Amino acid sequence: MYKCVNSACGRGMPRPVAFCPYCGVRQAAAPSRPAPAAAVPVAAPPVPPVLVPVPPPAAVAQAVPEPAAPPLKPKVDLGPKPLHIPPLEPDNATSRKPSPPPRQPIRMRTWLMALAALTAIWLFAKPGDTGKKNADRVDVAVALAAECKMVEARAELAALKSAKAAPAQLKRLQSAISETTPGCEKKRLRAAAWNDTRGAVETALDGGSPDKAASRLAAFTRRWDADADTRELSDKIEVKKAERLLDEADACLAKSERGCLENRLLAAERLKRPELSQRTQALRESLSRLLESSLLGTPSAAPAAAPPPAALNNEPPRAAAPAPSRVISTAPAPSSQTGQQVRKILSDAERELAQGNYRGAIDKLDICATMIDVGNRDCLVLKQRAERLNRDMLRCVAGGADWVNDRCN
Repeated sequence: MYKCVNSACGRGMPRPVAFCPYCGVRQAAAPSRPAPAAAVPVAAPPVPPVLVPVPPPAAVAQAVPEPAAPPLKPKVDLGPKPLHIPPLEPDNATSRKPSPPPRQPIRMRTWLMALAALTAIWLFAKPGDTGKKNADRVDVAVALAAECKMVEARAELAALKSAKAAPAQLKRLQSAISETTPGCEKKRLRAAAWNDTRGAVETALDGGSPDKAASRLAAFTRRWDADADTRELSDKIEVKKAERLLDEADACLAKSERGCLENRLLAAERLKRPELSQRTQALRESLSRLLESSLLGTPSAAPAAAPPPAALNNEPPRAAAPAPSRVISTAPAPSSQTGQQVRKILSDAERELAQGNYRGAIDKLDICATMIDVGNRDCLVLKQRAERLNRDMLRCVAGGADWVNDRCN
């Protein structure tokens, strides 16, 4: 029995081999079996010497016969001859490594599965579909840029560059971003300015200063133009102005000051706010009754046969129909009544100027100089001052400065 030289294997073999059939380790030169002993010829019995005459040398040379051939050895059948394994060469013994067992051939089923997988990949990511997908992504990114979503649009541009999109597609998206960036930046700045302006206007309205709110809103609209939001806020400011004028008219009515009441009503009616039409109409009726009582000199109503005409919006009280002689005799002198109205309007205009309401002071002084006392010097001088302050305020606000205490800061 022969065993494998590998100690981990150590399996037996019926004959020596070059490589172990179990582990594949090359085997060392196996010791050959000892050769069988050759048959020893039997020695012949000694022959007694015979005395013969010695011939001459030539004759001896001729007479000496050739030696006989050795006898044939009998063939002995020893079985199959052992396998001859050449000795292991010392130079190549260390360089050769055991060869691994041969692999099995790839089956047809494996080839078919690989072909099917490659076909599916090609159908899913073929060049035509990739170009169409990139075109769709470019359309979406252009829409994002149009909506001023610059962060998302630039991120999509970077992703398309990584995906190696077509140069024409990348150029189209880059152009869209470049064209919309200035407009989007202007929208962003306008939105920030609008937030500040709206907060300041609402604060001024809550503090009872609609004129200040109107000045702040006018400065915004001059720089950024008007839109639906600014118009809505302007309507709100006008409503606040009309409400304040009507509140002042109520105070004048409580004091029975006809000129003050008429001035406030005229200013409120110029704003043309339908929300306050009922209240304005009620004050207009109160003004008519107050005018009737002042003309008749008695709080009682006039006879039904000859009622006095009601005062109109643009008609001064002095344009009313002439009253009977007995009423004129009891009415106050026109000069004293006109002077009282002028003084009242001047005091109200001074108060409006102190509050910064130059537009309201101009309106009052205009009524004074054109309706109450035509060409009154005091009214004209104060009106010119109010107009100058109003121009300076508008110029200051347009330049981005603040108008405080009749000065531009």
